[in-house]
Amino acid sequence: MAHSMLPDDRLQVIAELVREHGSVRGSELAELLGVTDETIRRDLARLASRGVVRRAHGGAIAAPAGDETTTAVRLHEHAAEKIAIGERAAMLVSPGTTIILDSGTTTLCMARALRRVRGLVVVTSAVTNAIELVGNPDTTVVMTGGVIRPITFGASGALAAATLHELHVDQAFIAMHSVSVKGGLTYPSFEEVDAKRAMIDAAAEVILLADHSKFGREALVRVAPITAVQRIVTTPGIDPAEASAIRELGIDLIIALPAAAGSRGELAAPAPALAVGEG
Repeated sequence: MAHSMLPDDRLQVIAELVREHGSVRGSELAELLGVTDETIRRDLARLASRGVVRRAHGGAIAAPAGDETTTAVRLHEHAAEKIAIGERAAMLVSPGTTIILDSGTTTLCMARALRRVRGLVVVTSAVTNAIELVGNPDTTVVMTGGVIRPITFGASGALAAATLHELHVDQAFIAMHSVSVKGGLTYPSFEEVDAKRAMIDAAAEVILLADHSKFGREALVRVAPITAVQRIVTTPGIDPAEASAIRELGIDLIIALPAAAGSRGELAAPAPALAVGEG
């Protein structure tokens, strides 16, 4: 591989190798990527701090697929892809629309892009989204009730679901841990599932925001069949067979193109509290 590979690209390559093989040896990575052992140790330490891998003697192993990672971790994962999805999803929103915005780092990117859309009413379960939008005098922000989960900054529990059950909106933009035609929309924990189901029920149109890495896998809790959504906004890299099966179901699959490697944006936290624990 080229020695001039950007650090973020190198981290992405290492992460994909760990996911594919289950484990990697540091010396083999150094030879493959044309960098020093010290550079690989730093790279593995960064990936471990983000919850992508777990350090092992001489290398690293993959973190369990069902792990629910923190917002601070997910802010670093597929950042360019999430920004592209958020920008493209915002283009689906017309001025004067009423929407629901789920919790998640991809929906956070969409919240930032929505600053340019006038006359919106945005219902959200996420403190992060509310922080991004509340300063816009042309947007009405409605927070659901519920217990805020520190891991996602999203509201959970019966109160969050009850708020959503009383609403009818034009569009709901939801996030999901895992997606497949066979397994549907799945999530690794129970806490926010009721709220996500209520979001789906409350909307005339449901749009799923998920980068390509979320497809072809299943998590613990089934939220809904994939046919519960009418549109999916994702990124290049989705398995062609999975993409074809999704389109055969009549779901509009939109591919958002990330910015070029040299012009990637940073997915920064919207408030200092989100940076706690970042390495």
